[in-house]
Amino acid sequence: MRTQQVECIVFRKKKYQIQYLLLKRVPEKGGFWQPPCGGVEKEDSSLIDAAYREIQEEAGISKNEVVRIIENVYEFTMNKDYLTGKESAPLTEYVFGFEVKPDIIVRIDGNAYIEHEEFVWVSYEKAIEMLKWDDNKNAFRALHAILAKESYKSKINDS
Repeated sequence: MRTQQVECIVFRKKKYQIQYLLLKRVPEKGGFWQPPCGGVEKEDSSLIDAAYREIQEEAGISKNEVVRIIENVYEFTMNKDYLTGKESAPLTEYVFGFEVKPDIIVRIDGNAYIEHEEFVWVSYEKAIEMLKWDDNKNAFRALHAILAKESYKSKINDS
């Protein structure tokens, strides 16, 4: 039984704007928008290893297309099944930010597990609007705050 999961908020900087990648789950798996995420498998040597595997499986993004990783963005624990709402064993989700190259090509059709039917790049505001789960929204808010702080520091250093 899994006790850990990773959430990978993939973003890119394009024309001075940050865009976030959202994937739409197939109807059988809820039909909602979310970032790439999934369980930590026994073959994963670390949470980062699991996160890299998830973005490769779900979005076709390889390690060499990642510009940087922001660790320890957010963490939360769930104890209900996301589809049924029934009580389940606690599952802790660790959130990472993955900045990718601006010209990246996302490929959701290479996943052996058919989980997603669409993808879209959106602004922070649109992502918050589209996400279903409060914990996902809180994770995006946490990453957005980190990126805003970096941007503020960069503006100060440039002046």
